[in-house]
Amino acid sequence: MAYDLMIRSAQLRGLPHLVDIGISDGHIASVAPELATDSNEVIDVAGRLVVPGFIDSHFHIGKSFFGRETHRYDYQQEEWNPAELAERYRHRYRSGMADLEIYHENVVPLVKQWAWKEAYTPEDVADRTCDALSLGLANGVVACRMFVDIDSYAKLTELEGALEAKRRFKDLMQLQVCAFPQEGLHSDPQTATLMVEAMERGADVVGGLPHVEWTDELCHKHADFCFELAARFGAPLHFLCDDVASPMTRTLEYVAAKTIEARYYGRVASSHNGALSIYPDAHAVKVLNMIRDAEMNISCNSQVNLLGILTRVHEMVDYGINVSVGQDDLDNFYYPFGKEDPLEWAWSMAHAGSFAYPKGIEQVFDMLTVNGSKTLGLKDYGLEVGCRADLVVLDCAHPREAIQFQVDRLHVITNGRRVAGTHRERWLAEPANLAFQHNK
Repeated sequence: MAYDLMIRSAQLRGLPHLVDIGISDGHIASVAPELATDSNEVIDVAGRLVVPGFIDSHFHIGKSFFGRETHRYDYQQEEWNPAELAERYRHRYRSGMADLEIYHENVVPLVKQWAWKEAYTPEDVADRTCDALSLGLANGVVACRMFVDIDSYAKLTELEGALEAKRRFKDLMQLQVCAFPQEGLHSDPQTATLMVEAMERGADVVGGLPHVEWTDELCHKHADFCFELAARFGAPLHFLCDDVASPMTRTLEYVAAKTIEARYYGRVASSHNGALSIYPDAHAVKVLNMIRDAEMNISCNSQVNLLGILTRVHEMVDYGINVSVGQDDLDNFYYPFGKEDPLEWAWSMAHAGSFAYPKGIEQVFDMLTVNGSKTLGLKDYGLEVGCRADLVVLDCAHPREAIQFQVDRLHVITNGRRVAGTHRERWLAEPANLAFQHNK
């Protein structure tokens, strides 16, 4: 049989033998040892690991490259002076995000955040978003849930830029735009109207940030608004809950209860959830059961969360809760690093989440792939016949090696065609020329 693309001698996770993968019309047509073919293109991967493409379930992509664009790390140019911006926002400095400045030195002052967002243009956001997506695609990311700020500072500019980036990458990646009320709903009253307009203009997911509101009652009203908006547009929801080290912050359990009440099973995700780690164990067990009963999807950002607090990832996995990972931030207001690389997330998660053993390594790899696909609600994902041909060839034979050595993505294939690849060269002096010699 002739295929559009044939991958020969592939190692799949868990299989004791190598297989060939035949791809036609953008989908996997055959998976079997030694397929006969006269395909147009054949890639012999010689026993290397082939996995379905990586998924980024949570990325504030519209804020990417803040440091680069504002010269924050440039010795030759001055960074913005927050004192000069304070007067501009003196009558608006009422954000529920203000406590982050107090407790986290890495957080860019709010006045700088607001000034930059007000200076956005759709073209600027689209270009920076495409830069970030290009990094991800080269690293094997084939789908991403892109969070864009919707508030009185950014207005709908991040949304417009993200929709343009989605258009540019429509043949390369599966992208979802999440309308996200970064400044809160009640602390930033224009946001509710803008959220409705964002959904009308084409956002795919309703985002929420209930714990940023000032009181428990307002937190609940925030979540209620998000559920009502999602129901109106038939959209999934993705909240950021309790990203603080405080046992007093308890929006995750309210969202779980609301999910059960609304029967929105499987269509609600929550990221961060750090406060869960410091709840008394008895209460944490109650919340974990509620999350499981609500069939919620949990996204954990194993790098950025380590600067604050990491949730009870291992317990969630043990409870059978669907846990995925994402980049969260890339050179933005909260995090100076990031390169949209799932193997980097996996390394962090294996350590911080205590998954550094054979079964745990496989569980981490699920977080990068099938679990993320479930969070995004993707159809036809995987390496079975009939699935969309989105896959990555890694320069190794096992997930452990992939994480340990952060291996090259030799071939990235999306929608049945090869779109990216990396093959690094390494140079090393001959042993006789190395500086140290042992004299017997």
